[in-house]
Amino acid sequence: MSAARPQGIGTPRALRRAALFGALALGIAEPAPAAEPTGSFHVGAPERSVMKNGLTVMVLSRPGLPLVQMQMQFASGAIADPRGKEGLASLTAALLTRGTARRDADAFAEQVEFLGGALDASASLERSTVEGEFAARDFEAGVGLMAEMVREPAFAETEFARERGLALARVESLADDPEALAGAAFSRWLWGTHPYGQPRDGTTTSLKALTRADVVAFHRSRYVPGGTILILSGDITVARARGTLEKAFGSWRGAAAKGAAVPAAPPFKGRRVLLVDKPDATQSQILLGNLALRRADPAFEALSVANTVLGSGFTSWLVDEVRVKRGLTYSIHSSVGAGSAAGSLYVATFSKNETVADTLTLVIDLMRRMRTDGPGAAELETGRNYVAGLYPLRIEAPDALAGEMLDVEFFGLGKGYIDGYQGRIRAVTLEQARAAAARFVPADDLAITVVGPAGTLAGPLAAFGPVTVKPATWVTAGG
Repeated sequence: MSAARPQGIGTPRALRRAALFGALALGIAEPAPAAEPTGSFHVGAPERSVMKNGLTVMVLSRPGLPLVQMQMQFASGAIADPRGKEGLASLTAALLTRGTARRDADAFAEQVEFLGGALDASASLERSTVEGEFAARDFEAGVGLMAEMVREPAFAETEFARERGLALARVESLADDPEALAGAAFSRWLWGTHPYGQPRDGTTTSLKALTRADVVAFHRSRYVPGGTILILSGDITVARARGTLEKAFGSWRGAAAKGAAVPAAPPFKGRRVLLVDKPDATQSQILLGNLALRRADPAFEALSVANTVLGSGFTSWLVDEVRVKRGLTYSIHSSVGAGSAAGSLYVATFSKNETVADTLTLVIDLMRRMRTDGPGAAELETGRNYVAGLYPLRIEAPDALAGEMLDVEFFGLGKGYIDGYQGRIRAVTLEQARAAAARFVPADDLAITVVGPAGTLAGPLAAFGPVTVKPATWVTAGG
């Protein structure tokens, strides 16, 4: 393995599946919205148990699939980073693959490669995840390697310096990636000082402040069995899993770290524009939206359908009006992002500098129309079919299914959530979709972020609210 690989170790997942299953295993393209979903699908409930040390184990046996997907979730992510130490959770996760007490980084990677498997670790805002995939015949060896990286990371000084340097380079490169820069800026603009506004990958200032001791302390307090969930999916039996996991994790000890509950987030009031100055840009990145619902909100399915009509389907209002009819952009979509305490609904697009104001005006008009009128009956049916039909394809791969099961656990969505999803989507009524749109689609209260040349855009953008101009370093360096 090349020492320069920045994330994860092992054979790329798509290539392993192609070797095992042929070209069909490389994935299924997103279906055209005209395709009507038929029937239903059944995943079934995983076998659940809790080890004596508090590690929750869930096993979903799927005979005939010659792989075992393993995902271990720790209920601690970037929001646990101390102030001034942003990026710590992500750096800790990255270092897990860079050597253990038994093997240095190259030797560990070579062992994973030898088995044709893969191991990776990452941190999101609320969670850290260690993910592995191995052929079913190598299950015991794969679990052993996962346990080794989770329980015995070396955090060698040379590897710490290397990974921190890579993290710094990635953050600095945001200035040259308008789309990523806009996303990071929008998150900070929308959430402010709320924990969800925490820069997951840190800033150049915070990363430079991190030490190896910070990483060791974070790992010691956060990577513990208590409160952690391990999901196994694939050609594995409960009996085989139980014995292997007891050997690998039975002696592991540690209680879940007590963190403060994520507070409620105050909605963004009024319309305010953040303009991140990029003088050389010939087109501008645009994001706008506001806070919305938490993932466990009963209205989540209804909003998902309404949002599909607004901007996440191929025949959505935003695509039809902004891209197809006006030609103001090549790509536009709206998204619903939801965490345990709150979420957001936002629109992302880009346009030539000369048409940024026209694009924003049209997008806001469509958002207001959705908020006021909601979808029509025919649009509701199309949206329901699209969301329900896409769901089995979205979670078809073993890693995607394991991730969905972790979401169900983390957000407390309840037993039977996955098998009942299509039914709940198809049961969304016109009244429910319109009520969700009226409650969560923003129009008058909007956080607007634009990445483009301030000299050209500051004047036109003032029509949408007070404009705050910041350099790219406001995002990359913090402050």
